[in-house]
Order: sequence, then structure tokens, then C-alpha cells
Amino acid sequence: MLGKIKGAIQGRLYQRCIEEYERDLRCQTDPYLVWVQENEQSPLKKAETERYSEVGIVYMEDCGSRFSLSNLNKKYLLFVSREGRMAVNAVREIIAYFESHQETDMVYADEDVWMLNQSRPQKGLKDDGGAHRIFPWIKPIWSPDTLFSFFYFGHIFAVRREAFLTVEWLGDVDYRRNIYDFVLKASERQDCPGHIEKILFHAYEKENSREEIENKLMHRTDFIGVGSLYDDIREHAIVRRGYLGKMLLDRKTEISYPIYEVPDKPLVSIVIPSKDNPNVLQQCIRSIYAHTDYPNFELIVIDNGSTKEVRSTLEHFQEECPFQYRYLPMEYNFSRMCNLGVKETNGTYILLLNDDMEVIEDSWLTRMVGQASLGHVGAVGAKLLYPNSTKIQHVGITNTISGPGHKLKLLDDKLSYYYGRNRFVYDMIGVTAACLLMRKDCFLAVGGLFEGLAVAYNDVDLCFRLHDKGLYNVQRNDVVLYHHESLSRGDDLKDEKKLKRLTEEKDILYQRHPSLFRQDPFNGTLLNSGEPEYHCRWLEGYERPDAFILGHVPVEGKKLPEQTKMNQAIKIVVEECGLENHVKKAYYLIKGWAYVPGVDNARYQFKILFVNSAGNVWELPLQKRYRKDVAAILPDETNVELTGFCCWIFEGTLPPDRYDLWMAAKDGCSRQKLYRRMEKKLAIE
Repeated sequence: MLGKIKGAIQGRLYQRCIEEYERDLRCQTDPYLVWVQENEQSPLKKAETERYSEVGIVYMEDCGSRFSLSNLNKKYLLFVSREGRMAVNAVREIIAYFESHQETDMVYADEDVWMLNQSRPQKGLKDDGGAHRIFPWIKPIWSPDTLFSFFYFGHIFAVRREAFLTVEWLGDVDYRRNIYDFVLKASERQDCPGHIEKILFHAYEKENSREEIENKLMHRTDFIGVGSLYDDIREHAIVRRGYLGKMLLDRKTEISYPIYEVPDKPLVSIVIPSKDNPNVLQQCIRSIYAHTDYPNFELIVIDNGSTKEVRSTLEHFQEECPFQYRYLPMEYNFSRMCNLGVKETNGTYILLLNDDMEVIEDSWLTRMVGQASLGHVGAVGAKLLYPNSTKIQHVGITNTISGPGHKLKLLDDKLSYYYGRNRFVYDMIGVTAACLLMRKDCFLAVGGLFEGLAVAYNDVDLCFRLHDKGLYNVQRNDVVLYHHESLSRGDDLKDEKKLKRLTEEKDILYQRHPSLFRQDPFNGTLLNSGEPEYHCRWLEGYERPDAFILGHVPVEGKKLPEQTKMNQAIKIVVEECGLENHVKKAYYLIKGWAYVPGVDNARYQFKILFVNSAGNVWELPLQKRYRKDVAAILPDETNVELTGFCCWIFEGTLPPDRYDLWMAAKDGCSRQKLYRRMEKKLAIE
């Protein structure tokens, strides 16, 4: 009888472990829902709803030819689409934003998708976000060039009514044209429209499955503002803003791009660092002469030490394709070479260009110079593809959790991705110096490239400094070149010495720009995964806004049992162990993965133990993390998808010492405890 009772109890305990494991796994495979649970506020209180009278809800679809702001008498106007629903806290957030930002008259917010089945009616749905909400659209901070490409405000924005009463309404029968025209005009009166980094709208989408909806949205480009339907609106805006230019439609994509005209066609100085790559360099220079309709440019090649034979080849090549050749033997330092090259230039604009670039279409330089001529623009970049292919190498730099990187790398450019990130003109945190154009006076004003970054991240550092000056770095995805990447120096990630140098230079970058560590205001924290795709990632506890208030503090634990009495069956791989300095408050981070072989890992709860030189023990629960890669290499083990772990402690929470690190695993169905010492130690200063 006792055996049956014990078995029944263990069965219930095991079922509880499985349910908890499956719940955690479901959350971690859809981190967006976890983000929703942890970050969204509670429903409105009655006292707050009474303030709704200050806000007028305007449906965009009703903004036709007879619409007028003067016919409304609300302090704030909240424009939303009928094809969705506002978040329960949308009005509260709009009021709070305007009250705390008295200088801002226009604001937009993030949104997501409320998934509907084809057979399910829109009305009468329960507010069960976990069952419906997918595909968040995390919008950038104010991005004027992105807005000129398409209406990235999406399905929700708000204005102070009085600020825009004198804005002339277009009065078209098509509400989409009216809305786009109004926002372009209004943004010209508002220096910097605001952005609320919260999901305040849920757009309805109907398909048979989530996969169908996400696939459709990922590759969609038919947004308000896209195509020739809006070209007259943009061309009028170009005139209002005092520019010269026109819109040009790409017949392949049906996307229109602004071509800004620069009077008198000022000289563009193209600076190309190169060493011992005569064939590659010749291909680059020949392609410039063959495919450049911009009439006024000069070429300056900076050679940091090619062989005598290569020098002779290049000197003879000058007869075929004229360029200035400066032979300056030195250790490779891309920043110094470019800075020296710029000193030799006579142009109003400078273009930094790798020697492994190949120009493939005629209007590239005209479009880049036109964009760089705008007063608010810093650096201008181009779309780079791998040679003779449609595979993406670069469509702008994104500052990810892993460091600056190239989103969409190696994906096929035949498709558009995540709100046209490889199609539209986008404001970005950075663009690559493989092909980077800017005004020379602007380059000199920020001090050129930082020579303390000899090889990597010097272009990112330059773009960060331009951003700090209030300038916008612009990715022109209608300008396409081939990049024969790594022909010059090889792939850094495949060489241990180069990888070490890359890591050191990344550390230097963030020491110079600590506020941008793991932050990209043009991408958003939720999307700054180091992976090429745009999808949500799991936010670690130390990244949450309240992390530095709540802390993550170990508690004193019992001394370890004698090692001869331990079951040390746990297998552990430690991937990170040390101090992270580049945040508001320093913390020690320990990451990796661990499992118990031959058993169901859903049964175990893990802790990390810190044992100092005196044998005193502190313990801290581990945060389980989804590791699809680990599950793939352990196909014969049970429930190992959550074998990843993350543990962090803030500086000052443990006494200075050198700690042995142990892991303890408690079986949730019995009294069994397992222990294992890690190979790495943690030194706390």
C-alpha cells in the first residue's frame, strides 16, 4: 500500500514537472509572449478612463476628402486603423507621453498582429493575447528618410490638434494619400516626432495558420507611401523642403526612390586603400569608369606596402584608368590609410571604397551624392551583394547584442524582408565603409576615422559619432554593388589571432560609446539578436529596465557534502564566465548549458553554487534557456531543449575572492541531489 501511495505521489510530482517544463519551453520558443507578460502594464483604472475625454479617436479610413482637423474639438487626436484594435492602455500611454514631452506634437508607437483564423469572426474575441498576438513591428526612433520611403508609423499615431490646424489637407478621395501627405507636412513642422516603445495597436490578419501570416508579413512591401501612387506627394515635399529632385520608379519592385539633384555636380573623391591586390583593384577601378554616370570624380589609391612588381603593374594601369597613386608603406591600419587618403582629396564629398568592390549600375554615385547633400544626413551606404548572385552581404549595420553586424546576410535579395529592410531607403545606426559616402567637411568635423581601431569597427565608430551629432546615416537599398568580401584580408572569424583582435576592437568601440552597448535606436532591444533574421530574442534579466533596481543576489547556502558522497553525473559546458563592464551597472555573467545524462531533465531544478577560499557557499537559481542546438546534438536524451543556463550577479553582491563554481540539481520527484564542479572559476575583485 505504501508503495502505491509513494508511486502515486511521485506520479503527480512528475506530471507537475512536465507541465512546468512544457510551459517554460512554450514561452521560450516564443519570447515575444514572455516580453508581453513582463513588460505590459495592468488594465486601466476607472480614474484613468475619465481622462479619455481629452483624446479623440480618428479612424484613418474615415480621413477622406471632407475630413478636417478643425471639425474636431479634442486636445489630442489618436489616428488608428479600423483593421485592428488598440491596446487597452493605448490612450493612457498617449496622454502620458504628450504630458511628459511638452515639446513634441506628434508621436507613433509599436504594434503587433492579432492573428485571426479565416473562419473566425473579428468581433467577440476574448482579449487573450497569448492565443492571438504575433509578429511585433518594433519601429525605429524618428527616421525622416525611412518615412520618405514608406509610412512606417503604421496603424497608429497621435498629434496635438492645435499644432497642425494650419496644415493644408490634401483632400483626396483616397485616405491613404491624405494620411501620408499630412504626416509628411506635419513632420516638417515638428523637428523630431516621438516614438513610444510599447505595443499600442494590434493589426488584424487572417490566414489559415500562423506560418502563413508571418510569411506574408515578412515579405510584404505594399505599405502606404510605396509606389508611384504617392510620387507627386513626395515631389511636392521635395520642393517644400528646398531641395531639387524627383521620384524614380523601379519597375521590378514597383518601389519609388528619391533622386536628389546636386547643382554644379561637385567633385567626389573616391579613396581606396589597397595592398598586393592588383587584379581586384583593377576590376574595381574599371567598373567605376564603366558604370558611373556622375560626371565629376577623382580616384586616390592608398597603398600601404605592395611589392615592387605590384607597384609597377599599378603604375602602368594608370595609363588605362587615371587615378592618384600614393605609396605609403606602413602596418595595415584601415583608419589611418583612409585619413591619409582624405588629406590628398580635393572633393566636396568623399567616398571610402574597398578595393574588392565592383560597380554594376550607372546611377550609384548620383544617388549617393544626392542623399549625402541633405543637411540632416551623415554617412550614406549602399546595398552590397556577393558577386554574380542575389545573396545579401550588407544592407546597413545593426548594433546587436553580439556587437555591430549585418542583418539579412546571406539571404536572397529576390525577396523583401521585415518591412522592406532590404528594399526601402532606411535610416540606420551605421553603414559599412566598404562603400561609404559623406560630405568631406562633415568627415573632418568629427575627426575622421579613429586610428585606434585599425581594422574593424572603425566605420561603426564613425557612424556612432555622426549619430551623436544628430545626423542620420542612410542606407540606400536602391544602390547595389558587388562585394568580393574577404579577398583583401581573409575571414576574421576563421583565424584565432584575428578573432582575438576583433574582440579587442569591439571592446574599444563600446568603451568609446557605452550608451550604445547592446542598443540600436533604429532597431529596438527586442529585435537586436545577433542572428541575420529579424525575430524576437529572449531578454535576459540584466537587460530589463528594472534589473538594476531588483538585482540578482546570491544567498548563503549550506556547505557542500563530501565529494566522495556526491553523485557528479551532471554534464556542464561553460561558454561565458566573467565581468561585463559596458552597462549602467557592472555584473558577472555565467552562461552555458548543462544536463543530466540518461534521465528526464524536466525533473531537475538547477542552482549555481559559489564556493570561496574558506569553503563558504552562496547559491543562486539558474535561469533556464532554450537551446535548440544542444537538443540537436543530444538526440538520445530526454527534454534537453531547456539545458541552456544564464546566471548573473551584480558587482558588490559577493565578497572579493576567487570562487569555485558548482552546479547542483534537485530532482523534483525525489530527494536526490546531484553536484558537479565547473572547470572555470570566477574571480571577483
